[in-house]
Parts: sequence; structure tokens; C-alpha cells
Amino acid sequence: MLFASKLCRAAILITMLLTVLPVLATNSPFASDSHTATDQALNAYEDGYQNYRKGLFQTAEDCFIEALRQEPNLIKAHYWLGKLYREQGRLDDAIFHWEEVERLSQLIKDRRIALSIQNNEYPSYPQMLRTTVQAKQAREAFLKGIYLLDQGHWDGAEVEIRQAVELYGGNHQYVLQLARLLWDKGEKQASVKFYRDLMSKSDVSLDHFKEGFERMITANMDYVAQPLLMVQQKRFSGLSEFEKMRSIFKAQSNHNVVAAGKIIKRVDGQVIVNVGMQEGLSLSDEYSLSLRAFEAGGPLTDPDTGVVLGRTPDLSSAELLLTKVYKNTSWALIRKEFGPGVKAGDLIEFKKTAR
Repeated sequence: MLFASKLCRAAILITMLLTVLPVLATNSPFASDSHTATDQALNAYEDGYQNYRKGLFQTAEDCFIEALRQEPNLIKAHYWLGKLYREQGRLDDAIFHWEEVERLSQLIKDRRIALSIQNNEYPSYPQMLRTTVQAKQAREAFLKGIYLLDQGHWDGAEVEIRQAVELYGGNHQYVLQLARLLWDKGEKQASVKFYRDLMSKSDVSLDHFKEGFERMITANMDYVAQPLLMVQQKRFSGLSEFEKMRSIFKAQSNHNVVAAGKIIKRVDGQVIVNVGMQEGLSLSDEYSLSLRAFEAGGPLTDPDTGVVLGRTPDLSSAELLLTKVYKNTSWALIRKEFGPGVKAGDLIEFKKTAR
């Protein structure tokens, strides 16, 4: 039993060495030409880090999670996943992974020099404390907002719940409550903005997604709803409620009227569109995506029966080139205009171009 225990501890130490200094694996007698779980974990971590640097946060999250699935003690993956969650406002998730970093670092503190662990890969205690305090402040603001809402003080409730969302934007309950409150106050565009934030999250529930989707359609903001269907297609595809939402756009798609977004403003030879990283774009799309701005053709009906047979041809207004991607918006250069020219309200679609 004692020998087995020592052997287990030795195996753990070897795993840690390979995790932190993969170069040691090359000369280690325990190394193998096959792809071990540690190798796969390191590869997934590296992919996650590169995607994080490119702004592909959803892909980076998936890679870090895969790295930890292969190797739960991979400190670097815990650290960067915690950092990613902190930047997304998912404070509890960030704290969990940083606590794992603290726990694992304690296990190997006596070997820190040999393992060449960089100090900047550890969230300091003050940083973790600030995050914990921030989560607590958000909870207090939210509860105060709910109390004011129950008392009929809607404006005061909005101030407090907004504060909770600003402090802890990754909390679904806070974002959902703010979206509902703004909707009930008649501020539909502001409400849709927070519904969009909620519906873009990788772990949003189907019920909350459906609620936001239906309100976007009610507010005639289908151009916001449609890209979100693409974002969540992998998670919800095949579910009857999700397919019902997708079917709303199928009639358009069958007649080549697929709007990825909408132009919201024209500024000095450029336009601002309402599609950004939240809808699946990335920094690597800059100068590699061309856009077509157009006005959708009207319905084409049978003059005798009045049955809608399709749509008249779209009216193209411009060819555009994506130049800058932000969280919820992007900028595009006007390359060529047609007819009356491009203007706010025109629909857009994306096409990949050769580099």
C-alpha cells in the first residue's frame, strides 16, 4: 500500500512536470510518440491561448475546457479560463478556476523553481478578493433593485439592477431582470440590447433564449434575432422550440434574402453595422469579409388569388469591406455604391473574399 502511494505521488509529479515544462517530455523516459492525454491537453491549451489573443473568445473557452478535460491539473488552462471568465463578467466561474490555481500552486510550491512557474500566471490574493467583493456588491445591488421594484419604484429599481449588471454581467438572472424591466417600461430597444447580451452567452437556457427572441420579433428587430440563431445553432439544433424560431426566417432564405444584420449609421465613406463579436465575427475577419448592402425585395403575390409566391429581386445599394470589429458593432468601408446609394436601415450579408 505504501509503495502504491509513493508510485501515485511520483506519477502526479511527472504529470505536473510535463504540464508546466512540455520540453521535458522530449527527454523523459516516460515520454511516448503517441498523443497522450497530457499532449492533447497542452495542444488544446495552446489553441485556446492563440484564439484568446485573436479575440475568438467562445473558441478559446472551448479549447481551455477541453484542455482541462484531458488534464484537470493544467494550471495555465485554469488561469486563462479564469481570466476569460473575469473579462466576460462571469465572476463566480473566474473565482472557481483561480481557486484551483491557488490549490495547485500550493501542491507544487516546493518545486516552483524546478518547474519554472511564472508568478504572473497566479491571480494574486488581492485580485481574488476584489473579484469576490465585486460579486457581493452586485448581489446587494440586485436585491435592492428587486425590493424597489416590489415597492413600485421602477426608476430606482432600474438604477440598482443596472449596477448589478455592470458589476457582474455574466449573471443571467441580473441581465434577464434588467431586460424584462426595461421592456415593461416600454424601452424596447434598450431591453433588446440586454436580451441580446443574454442570448449570446454560451450557457443561456432555451427558455430565456426563446423569451428574448420573441420580444425581438415583437419589436420588429428580427435583424438582431437572426444572427443569434446562428450563434446558438450548435447547442439547440433539432429542438422543436428552436426549429420553430428558425422557421420564421426560412421563407426569406428560400428567396435569397438572408440578412446577417443591418446598417445603423453612415459616416464619411464608411458604415456602422450592428454585427460584431457577439454574433460570431472575429478580428481575423477584418479586411477578409466583403459585404453586400441591399433593400429586400417586396412580396410577390398572385394577382388572382393574393397568395404570396415569393419576393421581387433585392435592390443592391453598395459593396462593402469589413474594416473593424467590435463587441456588438463593426465598421465597413464603402467600396462601390449603386442606385440611390447605401443608407441606414439597409440590410447586409457577408461573403468571404480571397486574401
